[in-house]
Amino acid sequence: MTDVRSMDRIEGFEAAASEAFAPLRIRAEGGSPFHGEFGSMRVDELVLTRIQADPVTVKRERSVMSSTDPDLIKVAWHVSGRAGVDQGGRQCLLRPGDLVIYESGRPYELPFWESYDTTVVGIPAYLFGAHADQLRQRVAIPVPAERGTGALLTTMLQGVAAGTGSDAAASAQHHLATALVSLVCAAFVDALPEEAEDPWERIQAYCLANLSDPGLSVESVASAHRVSPRYLHKLCQARGFTLARWIRTERLSRIRRDLGDPLLADRSTSAVAARWGVLDSGHLSRMLRAEFGETAREIRARSRG
Repeated sequence: MTDVRSMDRIEGFEAAASEAFAPLRIRAEGGSPFHGEFGSMRVDELVLTRIQADPVTVKRERSVMSSTDPDLIKVAWHVSGRAGVDQGGRQCLLRPGDLVIYESGRPYELPFWESYDTTVVGIPAYLFGAHADQLRQRVAIPVPAERGTGALLTTMLQGVAAGTGSDAAASAQHHLATALVSLVCAAFVDALPEEAEDPWERIQAYCLANLSDPGLSVESVASAHRVSPRYLHKLCQARGFTLARWIRTERLSRIRRDLGDPLLADRSTSAVAARWGVLDSGHLSRMLRAEFGETAREIRARSRG
């Protein structure tokens, strides 16, 4: 990367991301202290970034969109951390090693629930020619990068991000950009929505994005996805758990993480619990002990050493 910036303020991070692509809104998860590194470079007309940061939610909102914004198809190679993409009525989860596309011309949301490492390339849509419309239909559909053209694309992204070709002449930069565009087409054009979508993936992404809502329940999830609670029960039963139990475990895991964070030591236990949708903190220690073998007090004492 030719320009790498280290930032401890979410405002600076938001400004860097907006400058690289198009106006964005970014907020840190739970009001926690933030640190991120943002590296960027240009390859002909393409913008390539590598981002390593604490948990955030990135939004491209209609209120900040303008007709003068660049029309970009963005390709993300997700290296580490749990994350998701929500665009065009489709939600997906990203696991380390996944490739995914989304576009700047429609609102989207990218929740990063853990510290993450991702490489994102913004490509002007017109460079894809007739393939642009096909790619727009494939937003929020993860493609594994371990094999086939996905592996070729990530190998090339890794090389370019490491500086390969950064000193090349303009003509060589153009050919490098053309090769990247061709590999994106090869990796995604055949990624059909019906082959990639899994109802549990969509429901899981929705639940993770709404853990802080105390009203999140089997009934509210079923209503949001226009399915019956019975359908959700069967979907989760096939995977060996209940949805209510899964939501509870995910909430408790985040509460335990925040209670053990020295930077959040001044935040009350009830405030930490409420951040993740648990308003009845009276039973919290009992739930934590049942799940992890430690009470809230013991978790905080351990974090203090």
